[in-house]
Amino acid sequence: MLTKKIKIMQIIKKFGNYTFILLSYLAIGITYPALFTEGDLVSRINARFSVTANESLLAFFVVILLLVFHFKYKHNVLKINYWPYWIFGGATSIIYVFTMSVYQVSSNNLNYVANLTGKANLLVTFVALLGFMFIFTNLAVFLGGVIKNVNLKAWQINYWSILILLPLVWIVQIFPLFPGMVSWDGYRQFLEYFHTHISELDFTYYPTSHHPWAATLVFGFLFSVGRKIGGANAGLFLIVLIQIVTSSIIYAKVIHFISINWGKAATIISFLFYSSPLVAFWQVTIEKTPLFLAFVTWFMLCYARILLNSYQKPVSIYLYIQLIASGILMSMFRNDGAYVVVISLIALIIVQFIQKKGFPKMLVLGFSVFMAVYVGWNKVALPLMNVVPGSAAEVLTLPMRQLSAVVINHPESLSKDDLATVNKITPLKKIPTNFNINHADDLKSLYPVDTFLRSSYEIKQVESGKLKREATPAIKKATKQYLFIWFKQFWKHPKTYFVSFFAADSQFLNPLLDNNPSSRGIMYGNDYMKKNLFLQPSWYHEIHYWFSEKTRKYITWPNILFTLPIIRTIFQPAFALWTILFSLAYCLYKKSYFMIMCIPIGLLAVVPLLSPVNGMERYMLPAIYVLPLLLVVIVNVSRKGVGGNEEGM
Repeated sequence: MLTKKIKIMQIIKKFGNYTFILLSYLAIGITYPALFTEGDLVSRINARFSVTANESLLAFFVVILLLVFHFKYKHNVLKINYWPYWIFGGATSIIYVFTMSVYQVSSNNLNYVANLTGKANLLVTFVALLGFMFIFTNLAVFLGGVIKNVNLKAWQINYWSILILLPLVWIVQIFPLFPGMVSWDGYRQFLEYFHTHISELDFTYYPTSHHPWAATLVFGFLFSVGRKIGGANAGLFLIVLIQIVTSSIIYAKVIHFISINWGKAATIISFLFYSSPLVAFWQVTIEKTPLFLAFVTWFMLCYARILLNSYQKPVSIYLYIQLIASGILMSMFRNDGAYVVVISLIALIIVQFIQKKGFPKMLVLGFSVFMAVYVGWNKVALPLMNVVPGSAAEVLTLPMRQLSAVVINHPESLSKDDLATVNKITPLKKIPTNFNINHADDLKSLYPVDTFLRSSYEIKQVESGKLKREATPAIKKATKQYLFIWFKQFWKHPKTYFVSFFAADSQFLNPLLDNNPSSRGIMYGNDYMKKNLFLQPSWYHEIHYWFSEKTRKYITWPNILFTLPIIRTIFQPAFALWTILFSLAYCLYKKSYFMIMCIPIGLLAVVPLLSPVNGMERYMLPAIYVLPLLLVVIVNVSRKGVGGNEEGM
């Protein structure tokens, strides 16, 4: 009787596998975006299966690989203990299918989404969801097997050798741009630090936390020291020098950490990554980003070391000090950094309490120190220095796009009072012309408080009082009412919110949506500054490159690298998010507490989803830079006795 039941289950599983393979084949053949077509059911479904020759060949290879995976290597993913991989497959399938369905939607008509309209299209979309879920689940199971069999063998390499070689490789790439390039944001920080007066506008810049004031103080101080030594160019170069030294110390530590906890091949690959143009060119760019990226990496390095070391020996006080110091610097160099640090530390405290079955005194003490510094800086120091808080519009760009989409497409669902409140935050007449689902800077500029000041016009608006320097009690109240309306409208128009989210973040969510990698956000010059007089400090015309124009003739060579297969995918912003999701699934499958490594890195990958520009690499760089640390922790999950339960391995 038992044997008969086993045979029946085997038949069911085999039938299930064949069914899913068929669905996967059909899913790859579905075209995006769908077009509204007239005619009978067969005609409408046929319109969804219009693929190119390349896509047809891809479907052939995918199906062949699935068949080989299942029947040659006897892998069957229809197992209960694979539930984490199925969650990964389901999540990535939803992300892939829905972003492909909406990424080309018109900003003026978010209701026009053929893939999600009509029974026939919904049926085809459902087939796509099931098919890709099976494909991505199989991919996760395959990768899990690869990671489990990774050979971990420490490679002895001298840290100082890495530390010397890494900045040298950077300098070879970036020396034509010395003494350094100041970005748009960097010039804003200098203007605020020096309280620069723009005579053409009769406007004097004032300190704000639009860009973290701590970072502004650091750059302003370093520039002032360098300027006294050798002029404005020396001031810029001193900042670049500090960035190179600080970053090389931290990234060299990461590479050395990988050499100890993984092996030779991983060390070489991580060195190539951290010496690549994606890292090198940021060292010559003057703004908050380069040092923030270094401090994030330092924080995550400490986090990873604590996770890997805690099972072997007590964690040193020095490592805890580094963790808190890097967390403080991280929060000082980007406004959302503190949220990542707080949540990550709380998770680590809980895990240490459970693992050691005791009160983690040092970690709790460190957390207390961090909170004291953070609260003291933001609630005491900044007000004493008369630093104007940043505009709330910076964190409202996604809700603003969603509610504006309702205003444009469903104005009848808003009451007169609701429209009056919306009008206070985003003037109704200007919403249609300022609304762009992929780029929200124009929309957020409608907010009554402006600390962005991205044009002479906006500066004049602030000076005239039409836009405020900081939020008044009335604006704060209206903002709360606006958010309540946003929440209320979600229940009336969930589809509009859903389409807005996936369209606005399509390139942050889907690694295949990558219109043009171009320079991946790195700068090769800042000639655009010549026309923006309102952003020029008094010393602007003293700045010049130290090397001839001839040395910069081929400075854009990294663009070729960024378009190459595999490299293009790895540097695409959404690749980091998918790697984090897989890592979480793998740790859940292994029942490993190492999954908490996904919390801080996951938060770094989620923050860009609230940003104003779809797919801008700069927002995802923190998550991309620390991926090597996530991977070295994940490959150590399968090491005997490390943070996991061997039973499920």
